[in-house]
Amino acid sequence: MEKLKIIRKLILGLPLSEAEFGVRGFEVGAKAQERLELVAKTVVHGYNVALETGLSKSLAVNTTQISHELVGFFHEGVAMGLYTLDLFSIGKKDRFGEFITGVGSRHEYMSYIGAGIAQAIFRNDAITSFMSKSTKSEGDFLFLNGIGFYHAYFKPEKTLKNNMFVPKSIRGKGSHFLDGYDNGIGRAVWFYNSGEPQKIAKTIAAFPPERRGGVWAGVGLAATYAGGVSEEKILQLRELSGEYVYRLGEGSVLATHTRRFAGNPHETDTTERILTGRSSVECNDFVDVEMDKMKGRKFINNQPTFQILLQIIRDWLMESHHISIDKGNKKFQENGVLELLVQNPQ
Repeated sequence: MEKLKIIRKLILGLPLSEAEFGVRGFEVGAKAQERLELVAKTVVHGYNVALETGLSKSLAVNTTQISHELVGFFHEGVAMGLYTLDLFSIGKKDRFGEFITGVGSRHEYMSYIGAGIAQAIFRNDAITSFMSKSTKSEGDFLFLNGIGFYHAYFKPEKTLKNNMFVPKSIRGKGSHFLDGYDNGIGRAVWFYNSGEPQKIAKTIAAFPPERRGGVWAGVGLAATYAGGVSEEKILQLRELSGEYVYRLGEGSVLATHTRRFAGNPHETDTTERILTGRSSVECNDFVDVEMDKMKGRKFINNQPTFQILLQIIRDWLMESHHISIDKGNKKFQENGVLELLVQNPQ
């Protein structure tokens, strides 16, 4: 059995160097690089550990060795590894399901993303198979997020440039498929550009207008959950988001809820306050209340409940922010205090 564990890690495992920005062709030299490489290496480490240990006591022991602030990323990697084992196993095929309902339940959201990454790597054609078995709308969305993240992170030339690649399994499906996929691309864009706002805006501007909102939302998620940049950079990011400021804020709210649900919120909530106009507690409490209203329902009037939730979050941000947007020069006014004039980045 021990030999089998070693063999599957050797065959399916990833070297930590795969997370280094120089290897990936990402933006190097920025202050956020060290932080974001650490995040990515934590995911890869979790993946390799899961390939070797499976759902054993050794997995739990390894988890305790990860810092509290990074443990969500470790769980993302673990879920990626367990889902990979499920894909290749002849016998036991529900390690991932046991994980998200058991020891990994607090990090369920990040785990869905990890499963999506594994799906994209090994069986990108079987997306609907996962979604037909899934009981949660947020699980479907985050699974698609993982698929988008994989393509943009590991294949940036194909996904962020050229034809802005969308796999066949996503094309032609409902708009929520593409929105979830683009959300994952946005998360990868944060890493690809080392959190540099100008470069992020330039990358997103190359996308068709109808896809930019989803990508900006993913950037907001990564900026808040992974972080790595100064308050000044976050302010600049918010400026440059232009008419997509509420999508950026949407991602920030989701990241805040994800961390608080898992029990590992950031020590400060500066990013959330800048991107949403609310505290992390307010963001989390709002999502809790709205999700409770939809509890147990995957669809409402044939619409995925999570997509409905995201729209509710955007509406809430528009009401709470008091931001007016002039589409000519992207003029913002927040609570009569902050006024920023930003040129259209498109």
